[in-house]
Amino acid sequence: MTFNIRLKQLRQKHKLTQSELADILGLKPTAISNYESKRNEPSFEKLIALSKYFDVSCDYLLGISDAYLPIGGEVLDKDIVEFFNLYQQLDEESTKEIRQYINYLLYRQTHHEE
Repeated sequence: MTFNIRLKQLRQKHKLTQSELADILGLKPTAISNYESKRNEPSFEKLIALSKYFDVSCDYLLGISDAYLPIGGEVLDKDIVEFFNLYQQLDEESTKEIRQYINYLLYRQTHHEE
């Protein structure tokens, strides 16, 4: 996946308009539109600001890595990375359902062992 697609997905997941994200980063209103349509690329400074704002790695934003979270040198299990990649594609309602289901599974697991 490329930078422009990842940026758009993250912006939409955070329910921000292009103009709102531009304001947050101190950019002109058209800047985000230009990033998302591949007409322009962010400076290193703006790339880092985007990374910090969305709490993802620059490698993720640039499409170098599919690891969504910055992980200080740790190697994550392939299944965990795959789960994160699927999870990040879910809308807010679906993430609530996943969390409820995980809590149910944990409850069932702990009460089944007794």
